[in-house]
Amino acid sequence: MPDLRVATFNLYHFAAPGIFWHERKANATYTPEQWAAKLAWISGMLAKMNADVVGFQEVVSDEALRVLTQAAGYPYFFKAARAIFDPDDPEVYVNATVAIASRLPFTTVNDLAGVAGIPADTVIDQSFGFSRVPVEAVVQVPGIGEVMVYVCHLKSQGAFVDPDEIDAIGDWADKVKRYYALRAMAGVDQVAKRAAEAAALYRTFRRTIDVDPDAAVILLGDMNEDPESHTLGILTQGERVFSWGSVAGDAIPEEFAHLKHVFKLYDAWNLVPNQQNTRPVTHVSASHSSVLDYVILSNGLNPKNPRRHGTVSKVEVFDAHLFDDSVRGVVSDHAPVVATITGPAV
Repeated sequence: MPDLRVATFNLYHFAAPGIFWHERKANATYTPEQWAAKLAWISGMLAKMNADVVGFQEVVSDEALRVLTQAAGYPYFFKAARAIFDPDDPEVYVNATVAIASRLPFTTVNDLAGVAGIPADTVIDQSFGFSRVPVEAVVQVPGIGEVMVYVCHLKSQGAFVDPDEIDAIGDWADKVKRYYALRAMAGVDQVAKRAAEAAALYRTFRRTIDVDPDAAVILLGDMNEDPESHTLGILTQGERVFSWGSVAGDAIPEEFAHLKHVFKLYDAWNLVPNQQNTRPVTHVSASHSSVLDYVILSNGLNPKNPRRHGTVSKVEVFDAHLFDDSVRGVVSDHAPVVATITGPAV
């Protein structure tokens, strides 16, 4: 059977000329020439990636993306919610959304509703919701069967401090003290929200896995955290279990040992043997590079699961543009990640 190729692709401010990101500045919008170059680059990248299903982040001009992806051979498209614009300046967007494009028809596709009870069971406030609403889609894949796909973009890093509040303070001693105090609390807020989003996605996976332990479920996303972060640990539950109550972690009865794997999620990069020794970064800024973009899988696609519906056999990072300062600021500061899933042998 043909392989299934899935990708996550942060488009970096996919906003048509005349739309500004975050504030009205000359370098916070595209010229028509830059926009044309960006569209051409995305089309070319989609051809190189050759993915069957693509999850996109930082989508603002969703109709332009629909037109582009359909021309690239993706007849099925859905975007979550709507981008949010500044109420005082409707040409400035303050939060983008996510979208999905597919060569395969959707059995179902919709916004991911709810946060799986997270506020009730944690210290998170009852008003908590995803910073960007994820997509939830189901596709039927020949040879593999039903595959559930989520697309997400977790809360951004960085603690925002309102500049107007700081500017209003005349005394520099008070200004500095107030800034640090506000940034500390804003830092708590952004870390807590991102962790809660990760937990909500884990619980969402569990809704399916609890019914079918070998279900094929995939998350395509910009997690805004590195692979060793506690946030990724919350999402995957990959951290070591030291004890099951009073029973040591390695003393689980043999007949239940497989459940240790069933209820975890997996970073696709770690499931493929013979990968590069050094993991390629997926995001580069002026002073920092990191891994932020992932394909996360259920145990139903784990090569070590004898009951799997498919096997993740390859992970690719399309990162050449990240090291070209002349284009990165227009095309994208993220690298697409593509995972190949092969159906079980017949």
